[in-house]
Amino acid sequence: MRFTLSVTGLLLLINYMSLAQTTIRSSTPLLTANQVAQLLTRAQSGSPRDQFLLGQAYAKGQGVRQDLAQAFVWCLRAADRGDPGAITEVGRMYAEGSGVRQDYHQALMWFQRAAGDHDAPAQNNLGLMYLQGLGLHSDYRSAAEWWKKDADQGLPQAESNLGVAYFTGSGVEQDRSRAVQLFRKAAKSGLADAEFNLAYSYESGEGIRQDLGQAVHWYRSAAEQGYPPAQSNLGLLYQAGRGVTQNSKEALRLFRLAASAGNSKALVGLAQAYYAGLGVDRDPVAEYMCLDAASLSGEDVAEVMQMAARALKPSEIAEAQRQAKEWVANHKVPLKANLLSSFDSGR
Repeated sequence: MRFTLSVTGLLLLINYMSLAQTTIRSSTPLLTANQVAQLLTRAQSGSPRDQFLLGQAYAKGQGVRQDLAQAFVWCLRAADRGDPGAITEVGRMYAEGSGVRQDYHQALMWFQRAAGDHDAPAQNNLGLMYLQGLGLHSDYRSAAEWWKKDADQGLPQAESNLGVAYFTGSGVEQDRSRAVQLFRKAAKSGLADAEFNLAYSYESGEGIRQDLGQAVHWYRSAAEQGYPPAQSNLGLLYQAGRGVTQNSKEALRLFRLAASAGNSKALVGLAQAYYAGLGVDRDPVAEYMCLDAASLSGEDVAEVMQMAARALKPSEIAEAQRQAKEWVANHKVPLKANLLSSFDSGR
């Protein structure tokens, strides 16, 4: 077989997903137009909490037409009046360029203000800013310090990020056993990133004894939340029959789900399925299209593409390349920090 497939490695809440959307917690009932009208009345009278909630309604489009610019206006008013959640939210909106022109220096200013009041999402976001060097010099040690403060407060996102720091030795002394402890703690909260990282640790046997059954369990838990890297890695386990009964059709389903969300490694899994007829009819053109799209997305598949091209006519290669470019154009995943909304944390 010409393929050597690799799993996706550990993921921070950074660079692999678009920014977290400003959102009203799922436990909160959807706002009605009448409730938003009442919020507006109270917000106009100067209530900072109601100004923040109104900003959230505009951001989500609950009870009112979605308007990110108005969301920023109301969150900024609330932040200026000292609402702690709004202060973090304004920083996130500046960092993302959501409803306002992107400005990392403004984002830092607002995050630092909120972090001074021990706001956990703001501290986590500062860690991400330090890690990426957004508005300041990259500093892994400072990033880890902010995540330690958040982990002490029990914020799952920070626990997972700090776990990656310990796993890789970024800003802290490498300690993979400690990393796994943090992944497990965060995973118990249902955080997909942490579930994925814990699954990867079990699969690789790094920081904990290898246990493919546990790897399947945690990959599946994250995959069921719609987490593309977990869907892709779980697909690989199904395809190979590692830790689970071999099932090419289930692998194919998972690869397609992950690929539809822009996961490039899943494309390589799909290419192998089309090459070998695993759960699908053999299709050299579809194989080449998947490989080309994966290559355009940064995967190192040049050697495999050369072998795949030998079975195709020039016209078939051209058609596969056209489809690959179209796929990439329709599945671009922004490389941005996945910053937390303070409202997501229940503030």
